Amino acid sequence: MERTLLQILDKLEKMETNMVTKQELAEIKAELEKVKANMATKQELQEVKANMATKQELQEVKDHMATKPDFMLVQQAVLETNEIVKKLESKIDTHEQLLTLLSHRSLEHEAAISSIRFILTK
Repeated sequence: MERTLLQILDKLEKMETNMVTKQELAEIKAELEKVKANMATKQELQEVKANMATKQELQEVKDHMATKPDFMLVQQAVLETNEIVKKLESKIDTHEQLLTLLSHRSLEHEAAISSIRFILTK
């Protein structure tokens, strides 16, 4: 009988060491409330799920994405176009200078013709 009592006391001591105090229980409850407050609701999860892309949609995006070689071709085309534009700008500048020179000559010729007409009409 004494042995049984000792076993009971031993079990009670083990239970006592494993028991939670009121303060610990309050801390656990507070932590649980924090977890609950930060958890997503079923509706929020459904909204997230509805807004997520499917594997098929992601694959379609992947299939339509440009690759590095595509970008290299585009870059090369842009550089070539840039060179052509620079050449055209240079030619336009030269043409503008020629037009300015020709317009000055034209004005000189008009002035000369006007002088000749004035002399002839006298």
